[in-house]
Amino acid sequence: MNMAEPVDAIRAFHHAFRNDLEHIDTATYNSAKGKEGLTGTIERYRFFNEMLVWHAKGEEVGVFPIVETVAPWLLKRMCSITMASTRPMKN
Repeated sequence: MNMAEPVDAIRAFHHAFRNDLEHIDTATYNSAKGKEGLTGTIERYRFFNEMLVWHAKGEEVGVFPIVETVAPWLLKRMCSITMASTRPMKN
């Protein structure tokens, strides 16, 4: 992949995160069905968790301050979406 702009790196990281989530989801589903092989997925999940923490901290330091300067309305919208997505689900 040719990375012409910084946004290309962001897209590549987010694509990799979505890909990892899909693999973790599939392996978890297969494990619930009684299939073997969850050990590697658990290790991948631990690595994935570390990467997400690192990623979130990087966005807070390097992305959000710039967005707040350039488009404060967008940051406000992003925060409201994040808050809505982290609320516990109602039964």
